[in-house]
Amino acid sequence: MGRPLLFLKVCFALIISCCGAVAAQNNDAITFTAYADAREVVQNSYFELTFTLSNAQGGNFQAPNFRDFNVLAGPSQGFSTTIINGRRSQESTITYRLQPKRTGVLTIGQASIQAKGKTYRSQPLTIRVSRGQTDSNTSQEVFLEARLRPNASSLENDTGEQLTTRYLGQQLVLDYVLYSRVDVEGLSASNDPAYDGFYAREINQYDSRVMRVIRNGQQYASRILKRIVLYPQQTGTLTIQPLSMVAGVPIENNGRQRGGFFSRRQLRRVPISSKAIDIDVRSLPQPAPADFDGLTGSYRITGQANSKVLTTDDALSYRLTFEGPGDLKRITAPDLRFPAAFELYDPKELVEEYIDLSSNIKGRKVFEYVLVPKEAGEFILAPEVVVFNTDSFNYQTVQLQPQRVTVKAGTGEKQSGLVAEAENNQGLFAPRAQPSVRGPSVPFFGTPLYWGLFSTPLLLLGGLFVYLRRQDQQPEVDPVALAQQRARQQALDRLQTAQQFREAGNARAFYGEVEGALLGYVSDKLQLPRADLTKSNVQSKLAAMGASATHNEQFLALLRTCEMALYAGMDNAASMEETYERAVEVLTGMLS
Repeated sequence: MGRPLLFLKVCFALIISCCGAVAAQNNDAITFTAYADAREVVQNSYFELTFTLSNAQGGNFQAPNFRDFNVLAGPSQGFSTTIINGRRSQESTITYRLQPKRTGVLTIGQASIQAKGKTYRSQPLTIRVSRGQTDSNTSQEVFLEARLRPNASSLENDTGEQLTTRYLGQQLVLDYVLYSRVDVEGLSASNDPAYDGFYAREINQYDSRVMRVIRNGQQYASRILKRIVLYPQQTGTLTIQPLSMVAGVPIENNGRQRGGFFSRRQLRRVPISSKAIDIDVRSLPQPAPADFDGLTGSYRITGQANSKVLTTDDALSYRLTFEGPGDLKRITAPDLRFPAAFELYDPKELVEEYIDLSSNIKGRKVFEYVLVPKEAGEFILAPEVVVFNTDSFNYQTVQLQPQRVTVKAGTGEKQSGLVAEAENNQGLFAPRAQPSVRGPSVPFFGTPLYWGLFSTPLLLLGGLFVYLRRQDQQPEVDPVALAQQRARQQALDRLQTAQQFREAGNARAFYGEVEGALLGYVSDKLQLPRADLTKSNVQSKLAAMGASATHNEQFLALLRTCEMALYAGMDNAASMEETYERAVEVLTGMLS
């Protein structure tokens, strides 16, 4: 019976692992993309074009025709491998540095590569080339721009226009973008706006790659320094205050000799600041629908009941979920207008969480409604939610998925724990079983408990002080004398262990303990390492310590007896008692 069960377990594990491998292969799809770090350049500048192959090793790469560009560098190849949460991914890149030959809208055609027997092609790209300014002194070398993204779902469609009109609760995505025509080494913030009138959250994951753009007829390298999501909390004109920073720009040496290898470049501090942005926050259009509960945003709304069949003794849990980029703080549980055959308790908030995306923030909020049927029958739960959609700027009625619920007659006894929990959640506190009667309050200050708690730390500190003073007054312990006292105790302990081996008839262990007791005592007593315990050395040291010639001779004789028993195989069990008595006599005489 055991082997078939083991065989089934192994087969099941293999099936699961194979399914996981297939799923992993499907999730790690092969892609081949083209990316240019500029959408618009001036004629005499350059940009970088990168082709990326993901999750495969490729070959037979065919570059597009660069007839409208000068190839300044490339192709240069790169390869990277990352492992995140146990999943391995790899990327290989081919990069070119290109300079446009003429102005206008230039097209970069498709590139192709072969991987795993298939041919993959990249998407074509367009680059706008302008003539630009001839005098570079007419524009700033570095500046900071605060930019509202008009389309939060598409970075490619961002035109840089400032849409300064929003509705209450509508999401705004604010980017702080650094533009520079020189190297910038080090940035420090001088102030951070408070965003008064907004609920603000910072996005940590966004595309921070350098993009080359044209501003005021000049080529700049731009990158996003910070991305903030804002939700207006009040109507009227709200102002996003400037963000001020200090940029470090290297000072040109004007032909003077450079410093050594470890020398630091001199920097000049350039203050930069974004401009203030005024936001006109409007109230929602009027008149609002009669059943509008104040929900604002762009949401995916779903509802789900936990059961399709129940009795009048049970409770039904209905969960309403909001998902989208709206302001979760402004979402309250709407009136879902369930059938009158159900008794409805106040809804409870279960989940409120935010998920950072690359372009905005997506929120999720879940409410639970507890319904108790008052009668049996067939019912259709099809609640509706009215929302002001901030994408279409109008009111929308969201019809949730209808669900059929069958209620059967019960016994009249409530059985579901949801009912008790819902009843307890109707107020701020759970109801008390019995009223509590309290006497008049007594001040804590001056009571015996107060003085006891107050004096306890003082008494402990005083006792610690007295203990330390007594320790200081005690005479210092001689480490040599302490070692000799320990030698005495250890010798007696080893003799006691030898006695136990003698009674057990273990001759070899007995002689080993006797030898250890003799040598250990002399080593600790004379402060000699075991390597220096030769017979002549021990004899001279014992004599210098005041041991008599008789004790000296008995000590050495005992050592010879132990050596013969341990190393010459003469472990006579009959002589153990005599050896033990002699060892006790010798050590007793030396310890006295």
